[in-house]
Order: sequence, then structure tokens, then C-alpha cells
Amino acid sequence: MAILITGATGFLGRFVLLELLQQKQDVIALLRNPEQQMPSLCKWLQEKGCDTAYLQCIQGDLAQSDLAISTSDWQHLTQVDTLIHTGVLFAWNLTAAQAQMTNVNGSLTLIQLLKERTQLQRVILISGYMLTLQTYLQQYGIDPAQPLQSNWQLLYNQLGSYEASKIEAHFRSLALAQALKLDWTVIHPATLIGAQGTGEVAEHQVFTQIIKQINQGKMLALPGSAQHTLPWVSVDHVVQGITQCLKDTSSYQQEILLVHPQSLSFHHVVRLIAKQLKIQPPRFCVPLPILATLLRWQPLAQHLNLSREMLEFLRTEPLTPNQSYTVHHASQSSLEEQLMQSVAWVKQHYL
Repeated sequence: MAILITGATGFLGRFVLLELLQQKQDVIALLRNPEQQMPSLCKWLQEKGCDTAYLQCIQGDLAQSDLAISTSDWQHLTQVDTLIHTGVLFAWNLTAAQAQMTNVNGSLTLIQLLKERTQLQRVILISGYMLTLQTYLQQYGIDPAQPLQSNWQLLYNQLGSYEASKIEAHFRSLALAQALKLDWTVIHPATLIGAQGTGEVAEHQVFTQIIKQINQGKMLALPGSAQHTLPWVSVDHVVQGITQCLKDTSSYQQEILLVHPQSLSFHHVVRLIAKQLKIQPPRFCVPLPILATLLRWQPLAQHLNLSREMLEFLRTEPLTPNQSYTVHHASQSSLEEQLMQSVAWVKQHYL
């Protein structure tokens, strides 16, 4: 098995890479700037006791129309038979063009060119838990029976560019993988938190940003109601799911939701974080529609370090599997314990 991984310097990507190399898999990482990114990536891997002998890095950019992969690097890719696509452009307030260029067009070009120029047969795509919520998709005009007929421009206007691009990329990439007769699996992770045991989490992750917001006193009120939740999953549980799928043919043509089996209200999580930071949590609640309206005023949104786009991820409906999904739950510690380990990591490294 020869594996190409995108997003290898990202939070999820580097933990996937670590596990693959520990299993002595041959891996090629697609990096935008190998000269700058490879030293720090290899340093992180080696600090984990990982031998990087099985790792190659090549230059490529999902935002470029031809991926900017050189002819010589395409020669290195000829034996690739598996793609793990964790690469994504994540930020709030992206333009539609920015998000589509990398998350949609980049994904489609990557799959198409790999099919044409390599031995590609196996594709693992990383999406997100919001794609498992049928009522949410239908609310924004996505018909599960014919999703490619969706009004994408309207979706971007309603949802914001990041989440809209993730939805468009999911359905269009899945359709392409099916058309090319690839063995595909889609992993739908909940919101990522740190690795079990250490709590290690990246600074740019949503969880870290929430902690910073609370620590800086910028969360002036609890968003939503006591029924709203933000589903969580540890990064190593997602890594376990991805690496299991590599060897498990029953995961072919499956969409797999990965989420901690326990659920806590978002208000409860905020209070847990505040307690560990030894500060007072917000006392009052603000309904999401009112908060969304207030955040239309950009100076306020910037001051609070909060985007209207993020509010969509707070849900009241449970994440439950239907006939199209297979849910894997590994043996793991309690959600509260995992959250507190991650808070401790953020407190030590980023505050």
C-alpha cells in the first residue's frame, strides 16, 4: 500500500501521519512548501518517537488549478494506490471563491489527476458531522436524492463560505469517486478535541478558540439554550477510525460518523472550562437568532472573536446513525475527562 496524505501539517493530518508511520506504511505527504514545513513536521514526529524513514514529502497546492505538482514529483506518485484527504482551508469569513478554490475544486482535481496518473483505487475523505443531519441539509435546500442539483450560490450566501464549501465538496467529491469506481469511505468527525492521555490540541482548533474566548472574558453570555450541544471527538479516535478503514473492506462505500458516545450541553462545557481556568462563567443566555443578528455588526464580531458561521454547529438534535451510516465507538475515557485534558493542554501551551 502506498498512501498519499493531504493536510499532513494540520491537527488531524499529522496525527494520521504519525499512526501510519508507526505502522511502517509508505506515505507521501503533499505540502504547499516542503522546505518550510517539512523540518517542523519531522521534528514533531521524532519527538513522538517516530521514525520518518517511510515518509516522503512533495510540493503541491490544492488552491492551484493543476495542483502545482512537478513532473518529477508525479513520477514519485505513480505507485500511490490510496488517498487520505484531510487537507482543507478552514477559516471564518472566507469568500466563496477562496473556499471553493481549495475545498471544492482542489479536492476534485486531486482525485481526478490521481486516478489518471497513479494506481489510485482507495479514497478516504474527511467531511464533518453536519453532513449527517438530514433535516439541516434539507433546511438549506439540499435534496439527499439529488444533491448535485443544489443551488450552491444560495447555500454560500445563507451558510457562509467554509461550511458551504465543505457541503459542496462532500457531495461532488463523493459523486466523482463513484463515477471513477473508486473504493471510497467518508469519515464524518465531530468537533475535534485533544488526544487522549495528553490532551494535545492545535492552537487553531475551534476548541482552543473557545477556551481563549472564555479566558479573555469575551464570551459575555452563554449562546443558545441548555439543550444546545457541540458534539466532540478526540483526534486519536478519528485517527483510529481512519486507519481501521484502510484495512477493512466493509468500510468501502460507507459514510462513518465518529463522535464521543456521551453528550454534554454546550453550557455545561463552558462552565467546566471556566472552572478549570478558575474564572466565572457567563451567567446569562442569549438565543442564537438574536446572537446571529448582533454578529452581523463586524466590529462586535471581531471584538468577541466570534462568527455567525460558528453558531450553526450548535445543535439540539442528537447525532444518530441511519441506514446510510455506520457509527464506530472505541473504548475511551469519559467526555468530561477528555475535555479537561484538552483544557489543561491549552492552558499550558497557548494562554
